Parts: sequence; C-alpha cells; structure tokens
Amino acid sequence: MKKNGFTLAELLGVIVILSLLMLLVFPSIIKQLKEGEKQISTAVEQLIFNGAGSYLRDHIDEYPLVDATYCLTLKQLVDSNDLKESLLIDSKGKTLNLNQKVEIKIKDGKKSYQMNDQCVEG
Repeated sequence: MKKNGFTLAELLGVIVILSLLMLLVFPSIIKQLKEGEKQISTAVEQLIFNGAGSYLRDHIDEYPLVDATYCLTLKQLVDSNDLKESLLIDSKGKTLNLNQKVEIKIKDGKKSYQMNDQCVEG
C-alpha cells in the first residue's frame, strides 16, 4: 500500500524546528527595524537643521551670526521654502508639529542646533 503525506510526528518536528529558527531570527529583525527608525528620525532632524542654517543665512539682517541664541519654528522654515512640509514625518508616519522650535546657538562662530520647544532667544 502506498503512503501519501506526512506523519503527525514529522509535521510536529518541522513545526518545532521552524519555531526555534523564528526565536533565533526574530529579535535581530526587530533590532534592525528599530535602528532603521532611528536613522530616519536622525535624517529628518539633520534636514531640519540644514534648513534652519539656510534660513539664518537668508535672513542675516534679522539674525546676525554673532554669539546669540535664536529660535525658529518649523512653520517659519516651511513658509520660507527652506524646508519641505512633506519631509516633516516622524518614524511612525505622523507629521511633525509645525510649532516645534529649533534652537540655534552661535558661540565663537560655531553653530549648534537642537530641537527644543522651551527655546528662549537671547
């Protein structure tokens, strides 16, 4: 008599082996996804900072490049076309709040950028 198919023991063995493989592979997949999200948010943040630097150069009469702290909203950057609104997406696919502020500190001719909603100019 010809036997077709697999026995229950063979099927259970395959399921156990596949489960063990998933237990080994799944954590590294999750880690890679999280690292990808961080890279996206870092890239968007860098684009925002580049847009803020461009805005300062274009509005040097309002923001002289002397030792000071300046606060710009994302809306200012979008309105001046230094930043595209379509780029303002976080890692979860939501758009960023245009009222968020970029703090630019200029000290000894060097600029440092930071996202800071509590930014105070001075």
